Amino acid sequence: MAKDKKKKKKKGSSNDDYDTFAPFMSKEKGKEKGKAPKEKKVSGLPSGIHLGASIDRSTDKLFLGSDYREILIPDRSWAEILVDVEHWTILPFTHGIEMELIIADDNGNYPPGDEMVFRMKEIVKDAIRIMDQVLYEGRQDFLPVPDYIREKVTARPYGRDDIEKGYAMDIRYRLPDGGEVDIDTFARDGNVTAVTYILELVTPPCEYAEELAYWASTLFLLAKTTLPNDLHIIASAINPAAKEYMRGLTQADHSHIGSFYNDLEKIQAYCMIRNFIPHIIALTCNSPILNNKPTDVVKIVNKRITAPNCVRSLRLKNNTTMLSNNDPKHFIPYITSNDEATMTYFLQVIQKASLEDGRFQDVFPYTDWGTIEIRVSDAQISICRRIGIALLLQAMCYKTRQLLQRGVWVPDAGSETIAYNRKTSIERGLISLFRPQNLTREHLIQYDPDFADQYLGPPNQPVRYMMQACQRMFFYLKDVLKELGFLYSPFLKPLLQSVFGSVSYAEPPITEAEYQLSLYQYKLDNNENPNILYDLIYFTIEYCKDPINNPLTGVLTLPKEMRD
Repeated sequence: MAKDKKKKKKKGSSNDDYDTFAPFMSKEKGKEKGKAPKEKKVSGLPSGIHLGASIDRSTDKLFLGSDYREILIPDRSWAEILVDVEHWTILPFTHGIEMELIIADDNGNYPPGDEMVFRMKEIVKDAIRIMDQVLYEGRQDFLPVPDYIREKVTARPYGRDDIEKGYAMDIRYRLPDGGEVDIDTFARDGNVTAVTYILELVTPPCEYAEELAYWASTLFLLAKTTLPNDLHIIASAINPAAKEYMRGLTQADHSHIGSFYNDLEKIQAYCMIRNFIPHIIALTCNSPILNNKPTDVVKIVNKRITAPNCVRSLRLKNNTTMLSNNDPKHFIPYITSNDEATMTYFLQVIQKASLEDGRFQDVFPYTDWGTIEIRVSDAQISICRRIGIALLLQAMCYKTRQLLQRGVWVPDAGSETIAYNRKTSIERGLISLFRPQNLTREHLIQYDPDFADQYLGPPNQPVRYMMQACQRMFFYLKDVLKELGFLYSPFLKPLLQSVFGSVSYAEPPITEAEYQLSLYQYKLDNNENPNILYDLIYFTIEYCKDPINNPLTGVLTLPKEMRD
């Protein structure tokens, strides 16, 4: 994600934070974040948010919970939110996102790699010039930079030659502990083959949700502004116009989460995220079309985009070398320590010779920067949904902190259950069946009874579908989502709409994969060319200019179990 420079050593924190786990603590412990979160109400609706009409979900067995009501949230423009720094949403952990984008011409063809060697260097030079103007002079086509963000940029944007990425634009950014880090914010993806190019945009490590959204949006606009007229950026995990899957040419969103109190918290946060990998996949599927068509007929029944045999993530289905696999015997393991023996065990399980070879996993807790890297998510169309996923991951890590403070281990859902449902989520997304594999309620109860009830469902109402599994994941995380001020955030709204509703043109379950399928079907129904490439090009720009906008239009509805 970045190259460390002038990074200060972190001061240790006391093991007294987690008395029960003192014997397991690493000798290298992280520093607590310098800024304390503002007081947040844990119960009731925040000021300005009201309940609207009641929505009857009683006859639809996919919906869990009762008393569904519209959530009326005051409309605020992105410009208004951006200047209101005082009320930004603080993140309990630093968060950065690597965003991979397709570069293609009007027909969806990739520019030749040898041609792009020269062109990419010129594009990066333009990016450096324009980013400098944005930061220090202002430009009409970019929103003004909040002083808080400008002050964290400790050197003017500059170019750097990288062995893997070629010429890159770097930003030097201040960390919460006072150190600094250099980020390759704008460059080609260093992991891709030389045949062609993927543009990789990397945000700095951010302390606020709005700060993260600012950088994501600005870097997208920077890409749009610098690319020549014959090329476009396209936000999708697979190029819908590509004739066939090509190894290395898929796009993802990678999150880096840092500033944990200590190594135990980081390792256990990895375990929490690991439990919910199928849920994250189901919510972030966004590659259902290849060679301008899905893998089956798109069936829409009563406004529900069922499309039962349409693969939701062709990226994850095909990309088996740069992610975890579906073999439970070699799936990333549950771990409780950060020592050498545990790292060796981790590598043995995933059958890799070194951490460098083993880093291409769904979730990886051993990065060079002391972060957890989550790389399982498909590239999303909208910035809004990207930030929503970041908030969800933050909530999982914060829930881990709460469990450890109570002297409770993060539960282990088991590799068999995770790997099995990972595979089905790739195939069918939120509409796939959820099936535990050799996982008993008693096993989970010994860790956390609440986790057992929500992960599997109560004994009289077991989870049947991934949509329900995701609803119960949100039930499990509800208290921390409310405490952190995430629950009614415009960024979390599209994720909640995916499983609770309402979406103006479809019934849940719906993600951006279903959105792509619905665009395709709409064109077919209206005797149009079903190629959705131009729609994706258009919406990539629209949803980056306004990072609180997203394809899932409509009023959020939530059941009583999420509101109280």
